[in-house]
Amino acid sequence: MIARRLLTRQLCRRQPPILCIASQACAAAIAARPTPFREVRQNSTFTPPFLQRLPDTVSTILEKSRKGELVEGAAVTVHGWVRSVRKQKKIAFAQIMDGSSDQMIQLVFLDPSIALDLKTGVSVRATGKLEVTPTRQDPYEISITDPIEILGDYASPTDLYPLQKKFMTQEYLRREHPALRFRTRVNANVMRLRSVAITALSAYFLQNGFFQTQPPLITSSDCEGAGEVFTVANSSSSSSAGEHFFGQKAYLTVSTQLHLESLMMGLTRVWTLTPAFRAEESMTSRHLSEFWMLEAEVAFTKDLESVMSIVEGMIRSAVTRMKSEGVLDQILSLKRMLEKQKATAKEGEDDEEMVTADEVSERWNTLVATEQPWKRITYEQAISVLQDAVAQGKVEFQHKVEYGESLKSEHEKWLARHYAQGPVFVTNYPANMKPFYMLPGPDGTVECFDLLVPDMGELVGGSLREHDYERLRGAIAASGMDPEPLEWYLELRKWGSVPHGGFGMGFERLICYLGGVYNIREAIAFPRWIDHCAC
Repeated sequence: MIARRLLTRQLCRRQPPILCIASQACAAAIAARPTPFREVRQNSTFTPPFLQRLPDTVSTILEKSRKGELVEGAAVTVHGWVRSVRKQKKIAFAQIMDGSSDQMIQLVFLDPSIALDLKTGVSVRATGKLEVTPTRQDPYEISITDPIEILGDYASPTDLYPLQKKFMTQEYLRREHPALRFRTRVNANVMRLRSVAITALSAYFLQNGFFQTQPPLITSSDCEGAGEVFTVANSSSSSSAGEHFFGQKAYLTVSTQLHLESLMMGLTRVWTLTPAFRAEESMTSRHLSEFWMLEAEVAFTKDLESVMSIVEGMIRSAVTRMKSEGVLDQILSLKRMLEKQKATAKEGEDDEEMVTADEVSERWNTLVATEQPWKRITYEQAISVLQDAVAQGKVEFQHKVEYGESLKSEHEKWLARHYAQGPVFVTNYPANMKPFYMLPGPDGTVECFDLLVPDMGELVGGSLREHDYERLRGAIAASGMDPEPLEWYLELRKWGSVPHGGFGMGFERLICYLGGVYNIREAIAFPRWIDHCAC
C-alpha cells in the first residue's frame, strides 16, 4: 500500500498537467466528505415558506421597485408608522416608515377624507397602487383610494404623541422616552449599523476558520484584576443557597478572555461578541457600565504581528463589505440631512457633538484606502514622538508625556491623526502597565498592542498570552491577586499548553467611529451607566 502511494505521488509529479486516475479517485473521495463547518456559506437563494408569508417592508418595496419587479400601477401593501401627515382640501399625504430602511414611502390620498383619522405615530396597513415619478428625489409613492387600516391608535384620544417634529436632543430621548427613541431616524440608523456590522464581522471570522463561541457572563474571577466588577447576589429571602448562590463569590464578567482561552485550547481559533460589565463610576461620553465586547483568541502563534494582522484584516474586511453594500451612503445621506436641518432651521446637536458627513467619509476611506499595512510603533517610540512634538511646539497637551505613564486619550488621538494619519498599532508597553496574563517581551515590556484611530484613540487592545505555568503563577502572585479563583485558568498551562494570543474590541466604540456617533450612549439600545438604568 505504501509503495503504491509512493508510485502514485511520483506519477503525479512527473505529469503535473494531467490528473492521474489515482488522484481522480482521491479527489472524488474528498468531494464526497461532509463540508467542514468553516466552509459553509450562506449563498442559498431559498426562501423558507414562513418568510414568504410576511408582508413586504418599506425597504423591500423600494428595492423591488428599483429592480423593476414592481411596476407602476402594481398593487402594493405597506405597513409602518405614520411619520408625518399633510392634509389639504383636495388631497392628503402621509409618510410611512417601518425602520427597515432610512427611507420613507409616501402615501397619496386623492380623497382626503380617507386620511381624516391619521395622526403622527399611529401604525397602519395601507393598500394602493405604486406611482413612479422619476424626476422627484423620492420617485416612488403609493396612491390610496380605499380606507386604510389603523393597527394601533393612541391609548387616549386626548394624548399628544411624544415624538413631535421639533428637535429633541439625544439626552432628552434617552431619559424621557427610552423605549420610543428607535422610531427616530438617527437611533434607528444606529441599530441598523450594529446589525450589518455584526454580519460583516461574522463573515470575516467564518472565512478565516474561527468558531463563534458563547463564554459565560457570570464568573468567579476578575479578568483584568482592576476590581471594577459587579457582584452577583441572590435577593430572594427564601433561597436555600446560603450567602453565595453559586457557593462562592460571583461577578458579572468584565471580559470573557480567560474563558475564551479555554475554548481556544480545544478549537484553535475562537471568537465571541458578548456583553461585558464594569462598575466604573464615570459620567463621560466614552464610558458605559454595560457594553458589548468582540474578543478573539488564536492558538499556535508566537508572533504579535500575526495577531495584529488578524485585527487589521477584520476591520478592513468588515468596512469594505459594508461600504460595498451601501451602508456608508446611507449614513452620509442622514448626516447631510441633519446638517442641512441645522443650517436652515437652526436645530440640532451642539457643534462640539456633531460629527459631519465629511468626517465620517474620511474615517471609512482611511480604514480601507491604502494597500500598505497600518503603521506599527513601540510604546517607547510613541513617547519619543509625542515629546518631540511638544518640544518643537507642534502641540500642547493637558497631560504631560512621560515614559512609564499611560497614554491619555489626547495623546492617542494626536498619534493617529498627526503622526500616522490613520490607524496605528502601539506595541510593547511596560509590563507594570498591563494585566498579568500578557507574555513578557524585551526590556521589561510585554508583547501587547493597542490599535489607535483618529478622533477616538484606542479601539482594540490585544497581546500574546503567557503560556508557561510557572511564569503565569508568578505573574498572578506579583500582581497581588488571589491565585485560587484562577486555578482553572492555570490548569490550561499544565496539559499541552500552546503559544497563543488574542484581542478585544469595544463594539460600541466601533459603531461610534463608523456611524459618526459622538456619545457612546447612542451606540447601544438601552445604555446603562452610574445612576441610570431607565428601563
